[in-house]
Amino acid sequence: MISVTSEVDRLRRVIVKRPGPALGRMLPRHIDPNSPDYLLFDDLIHLSGAQSEHDQLVRVLKTSAEVGLFDDMLIETLEIGAARDFVIQEVGRLEDLHDKQMSEMSSLSASDLALAVIAGSNGDGPRPIQPLPNLIFTRDLAAVVGQTLVVGNARKKARRRESILTWAMTENHPWFSGTHTSTNSRWVRDAGGSFPLTIEGGDVLVISQTLALIGASERTSWAMIIGLAKELLSSGFTRILVAEMPKQRSSMHLDTVFTLTDHNSAVVYGPILQKGGKDEIRPFKITKSGENLNIEAINGDLLQALEIEGHKMNPVFCGGGDKIHEEREQWSDGANYVALSPGVVVGYARNVETVKAMTNAGFEPISADDWLNIFKTDFNEDYQEIERSGRKFAVQIIGSELSRGRGGPRCLTMPLIRGSI
Repeated sequence: MISVTSEVDRLRRVIVKRPGPALGRMLPRHIDPNSPDYLLFDDLIHLSGAQSEHDQLVRVLKTSAEVGLFDDMLIETLEIGAARDFVIQEVGRLEDLHDKQMSEMSSLSASDLALAVIAGSNGDGPRPIQPLPNLIFTRDLAAVVGQTLVVGNARKKARRRESILTWAMTENHPWFSGTHTSTNSRWVRDAGGSFPLTIEGGDVLVISQTLALIGASERTSWAMIIGLAKELLSSGFTRILVAEMPKQRSSMHLDTVFTLTDHNSAVVYGPILQKGGKDEIRPFKITKSGENLNIEAINGDLLQALEIEGHKMNPVFCGGGDKIHEEREQWSDGANYVALSPGVVVGYARNVETVKAMTNAGFEPISADDWLNIFKTDFNEDYQEIERSGRKFAVQIIGSELSRGRGGPRCLTMPLIRGSI
């Protein structure tokens, strides 16, 4: 079962990827944008520190949801013959492996094979298999939109192997049994993955049962959005808003500049709303008339577009709206919150000016440890008591290492089920 009809309804089931050997194998050339081995990170990460921070996130998530660990789920998937064969063949094709390397992979146990395809190897082939450090950002692997699973097709070569592993899992793991997968995603899969039909989950926000918001960003193409819109508009959604974004690394996905914190509030990076500014987002609306799509430019900013569609958002400005603080804190994921339920969200403690803005907006800032404590003592480990209390919390996890990969708590989570069950 999968179902996500809101960004903020109670989180029930989610997949995360704990930082592991892939991060431990990164070298200086992997953080050099001019290197052919660039892996989209800006710095080398202290692995044990990142693991400690991620473990803190998982403990917070578990107060609301069932948490699946990507590594464990991949190993379970690779115990299935068809999934194992698919991964070996597709990784071999993508990485141009020679026969000896393919034979070595075929001889590995499920756990060793999972390690090899995630952490990579030096091997003795024409070139090494690079590690997959970005796999910790499970949000981009797939997005659930209503009851449709949209499997990502990575724009950057450094992440394309992730799509192979995601397909293996979503087609074989019991958590995805009976899932309706996007026909557009499946077409891209069958074509072996291609540009311009690229999409990553960080650009997909589900506003309601009838409205989705998709970023046309550095990583997600209009071509894919059009195909997906046709599908969604035939499966319960009545309109799709598209946020046309500048194609730049600083705002690679829509959720790096805009995330919901409640049904009527959002954390926003201010420059995306500034008319004529270099970071301005231009909104469009896609609707369906018979078999035809109508694409309409909206005369207003993103918040105005949402209000026109019946979703007025009270903005909380990243960095408190200060020109220096907003740019610094957007870079370290100040606008990237994930909701456990309406008004209960998780972000990074390091973005102190954004935390102040959240406080001014009525959220109680609280450390992860204090959250776990009051969950036990004040709410008797019953999340429904939190919901009944009406209190709004901004849970702050340490993100000093995790943020070096340019991703916040929303980036680190792939929700499969939200709302009542």
